[in-house]
Amino acid sequence: MNPNSKTANVFFVILFILQINLLHAQTNKDNIIPIKEKDSEVEKSYFKFSNSFLTNAVYNGRQDSIAKPYMKPSIGYVNKSGFSTSLTGNYLTLPNQNKFDSFSLDMDYSYHPTTEMTTGVSANRTFYNKSSTALKSSISGSLAANLAYDFGFIEVMAEGGILFSEKKDLSLDLEFLHEFTIGEDDTEFSITPTFDIELNTVNYYEGYLNRKLHIKKGKHSPTITSTTVKQVFVNKNKFSLLAYEASLPVSYEFNNFVLFAIPTFAIPQNPIHTTTQTKTTSSTGVVTITSTDTTPISERNLKPIFFAEIGLYYKL
Repeated sequence: MNPNSKTANVFFVILFILQINLLHAQTNKDNIIPIKEKDSEVEKSYFKFSNSFLTNAVYNGRQDSIAKPYMKPSIGYVNKSGFSTSLTGNYLTLPNQNKFDSFSLDMDYSYHPTTEMTTGVSANRTFYNKSSTALKSSISGSLAANLAYDFGFIEVMAEGGILFSEKKDLSLDLEFLHEFTIGEDDTEFSITPTFDIELNTVNYYEGYLNRKLHIKKGKHSPTITSTTVKQVFVNKNKFSLLAYEASLPVSYEFNNFVLFAIPTFAIPQNPIHTTTQTKTTSSTGVVTITSTDTTPISERNLKPIFFAEIGLYYKL
């Protein structure tokens, strides 16, 4: 067995036993917003440990050419002031690709100016494995601000952010939800029908395709007398609607444990068209440039995607 693989597996088992995976709010919509909002209203500070399984990494209604399932061990801290932080590992569970694909550090701050209103800011820094081809692998971090208001029959939240990669992106998420709860504070079941509208620019998508192109690129033979450079460009990079998402987060809290599941149905919108430019320079210095429409089949034929996250966390 590969020593590095063995070490990674031991590390994962330890984290799983500890049940490590803080639910944190960020623009990828991986986690349960209602639980995060409850955390910002706690009377005392605590640590959170948990682990979850994500069936597929989906972002703005898109996925990689191969579905990417992850185990997500994490550890975090929630302060009664409204500040929280977490460190999360994304462990890829594909056959022959068992590895930590990325590690993510998140910090959030929430404030309640009124009983019905919540506002906050968040920051993320993600470190990807050099061989990662995850859809968000070109995004190194983000900054976001959000504002939510509870009208009673429905809660509305808007979150705007900046995504950092080789080129910056702007994102906006509009969320509509209502939480139903049954039980007492120490034993409670909740279900939260949620609907999201996701808008974004797509420099991150261009970066993702170029990253994949670079990873798959082989070494040139020393006998080749010409050089070829390929680069992918998004045809029209504008701020636009990229996806609708309908989800049904459910959770069951008992003592200091919380079991949760987040089934999600994503409906992608507005195909992202791309062109690959090939620049060939001969040994005599003659440059030839060609452009080819390389829009992925998945973008030519947008289809809804179902994915889910299930897990358990523990408050200490």
